[in-house]
Amino acid sequence: MTSLLTGEPDTCLLPDTCLLPDTRLLPDACLLAELALFVRTHRGRGPGLLWPEYAGPDGWSRPPGDLAGELALLLGCPAKVLPAPARPPGAPAAAPYDLLVLQQDGSSGWQILPPAPLTAPPARPEAATKACGAGPEVRLRAGEVLYVPGGYGTCPRPGRGSRDIRLALGPYAGL
Repeated sequence: MTSLLTGEPDTCLLPDTCLLPDTRLLPDACLLAELALFVRTHRGRGPGLLWPEYAGPDGWSRPPGDLAGELALLLGCPAKVLPAPARPPGAPAAAPYDLLVLQQDGSSGWQILPPAPLTAPPARPEAATKACGAGPEVRLRAGEVLYVPGGYGTCPRPGRGSRDIRLALGPYAGL
């Protein structure tokens, strides 16, 4: 399988069944395990898109803070719920933390820009501006999950009726 965002081989292997004892008692446990495996697989490699096997149309059924706390335990790193901005930013913004977006309702577009190179600035400023506007746009539908490593720029474009859960992961999550 090939990553839609990077074009590189995707080695994320999920089990055919959740290995937890009784999933009727823990309806979100399999989704948590799947999210943790997904983040571990993509951390340090690049952005990723997940179509969870264990998520229903509403995805996570408990408060977002519970998701952040339980993912922090599974991943061994801080996790914090981010509020959705009142309106999308005008320009893509990069964050020092990893971003995990769980699309709950509707759909949204996410433009993803690679981290800025650590080279000298281009001789022509207009070339730099043109390069900053380039990057793939991913469309998330209800139930899908997007992972974006720290340093990548993102520009969300929520659709009408869109609702998502956004989590900051890692040492720079602002805890």
